[in-house]
Amino acid sequence: MTARSPQQLIELLDAKPVIVLEEMQKALNSASRATVFRHLMKVSYRRSYNHNGKYYTKHDLARYDRHGIFSYKSIHFSCDGNLVSTIARLVCESSAGQTQRELQELLKVRVQTSLTAMIHDKKLARAKVAGHFIYLHPDSKNREAQLIKRSEIIEERKFAIEAVTDAVVIEVLLILIRHPGSKAGEVARRLKGHSPPITMQHVRVVFDRYNLDDVGEKKMPSGR
Repeated sequence: MTARSPQQLIELLDAKPVIVLEEMQKALNSASRATVFRHLMKVSYRRSYNHNGKYYTKHDLARYDRHGIFSYKSIHFSCDGNLVSTIARLVCESSAGQTQRELQELLKVRVQTSLTAMIHDKKLARAKVAGHFIYLHPDSKNREAQLIKRSEIIEERKFAIEAVTDAVVIEVLLILIRHPGSKAGEVARRLKGHSPPITMQHVRVVFDRYNLDDVGEKKMPSGR
């Protein structure tokens, strides 16, 4: 029998983008869970922050997008490891804080329970701006700067609302018909290069006006 070593797990993680515990046990010659986790301590890896942490991937900085997220199909990983640490980083790095909806679009999972716990533990702060809760840096100086920036964004959005014509609405809805369930960010990316320009602000206005986030949650129905 081949001696067990962390190298066997490294080779498995190099060979596949995502693996599960049973595959690691097999690679380590039918090892127990305890043995697998003992060897994992010597390997650079991340567990998925959804699917109850069932999936594992190699911790490779080149894999993550600009938000520090790596997704494989419906499985999501963060450079930070767990969901709470990821939310804290995204909120604290943001120049204008984050809303619950914005975080859910980035992370592709529900975040309300985590946010509530983080507010309770004072890991984040929260303020209501223009009728929406904004999650903010726990430090008062950083928080004040985020609130100023958020106010500027709200003012810019007022102009965007005026610029959202019926033609813009139609273009956004056409994207959703072609790509059911797309989030606002995905729609904005697909409309990149459109003339005249349709920005993320415009798309966000359309999503809010017609409650399209809720449609995206349930997936848009196919036409008959």
